[in-house]
Amino acid sequence: MSSIVLEKISKKYGDKLIIEDLNLTIESGSFTVLVGPSGCGKSTTLRMIAGLEDSSAGSVHIGGVNMGRVEPGRRNLAMVFQNYALYPTMTVEKNIEYGLKNNKVPKEERKRLVAEIAETVGLTRHLHKKPEFLSGGERQRVALARAMVKKPAVFLMDEPLSNLDAKLRQQMRAELIELHKKLGATFVYVTHDQVEAMSMGTRIVLMDGGKVMQEDTPHNLYCEPANMFSSRFIGTPPMNILELERCGEGIRKLAPQQAGYLGFRPEKAKFGLEPGMEPEDVVTLTGTLSSRELLGSEIIYKAQLENGHSISVKCFDRPERALEAVRLYVNREHLVFFDAQEQRIWGQVRSGNGADGTMGDSA
Repeated sequence: MSSIVLEKISKKYGDKLIIEDLNLTIESGSFTVLVGPSGCGKSTTLRMIAGLEDSSAGSVHIGGVNMGRVEPGRRNLAMVFQNYALYPTMTVEKNIEYGLKNNKVPKEERKRLVAEIAETVGLTRHLHKKPEFLSGGERQRVALARAMVKKPAVFLMDEPLSNLDAKLRQQMRAELIELHKKLGATFVYVTHDQVEAMSMGTRIVLMDGGKVMQEDTPHNLYCEPANMFSSRFIGTPPMNILELERCGEGIRKLAPQQAGYLGFRPEKAKFGLEPGMEPEDVVTLTGTLSSRELLGSEIIYKAQLENGHSISVKCFDRPERALEAVRLYVNREHLVFFDAQEQRIWGQVRSGNGADGTMGDSA
């Protein structure tokens, strides 16, 4: 069992409160990603799990054991950093076996373990090279192999791919996913990159200001944001948010009474009614396309609505549209409402038509 439980964790540096009353359970065998903007407390949380930082209050349990008096080296975990922390004068083989040697593992057993791990991460032909002769991705594999050879129950990774180029990051993401499946260990991964979080995590913990804003599956985080922070942090482009008081009467009539904002994902806005869709099923938005960005299989438009809101529209239609006046349609079921405190209102969109017979013409 390698679950991790944080109970009422707080962390201060002097008078500055970094993490406040954090409660979090990381399930055994999960690939849990801590994601959020710089300074949100995700790396500090990881370091407290590792024992590299002491909490100012609260407790950390790993596998049901309170880690309060357990040294980092005795927590049955391994940590992988973004700078790899390899020994430059040692070969790949020596780097991987270093920890085993310190733990007095017999030589033959060390050689067997190193060969086994090197094969798993594709380093067999590089065992006698020094780090300076390896690519960034190969160095990252050495850092992973050095962690894996200890056979820990928990892997902690602090932005391990941030120093790699985009293509290599994509490749390493796939390799880490496969590695997690092979090992069945608990992975806790810190990143500020929402693409990494959404593509790798089985669970995502979205943080801001030392607090958990939402903990959920990648699918639910995208499709069911709990608040406006979640809706804006996850998604490229992020969810469109409109102030209800600036929207047309038809849209305001649809909103729950306590709603202050309306949201919808950019790909949910359509330039025409979809087959089988009736006007009473949608809200309509009118404005002018102000820019477009061609991104291979998709096009992202910016539209300036008549009420002053600027929104993004993601579509996959070709050819690209002229930058001119448009009418956009959003299915009512794709609308999300938030209250004045920017929290999601969980309820049905109210039924009823706008004064002109459409669902909020002109937004």
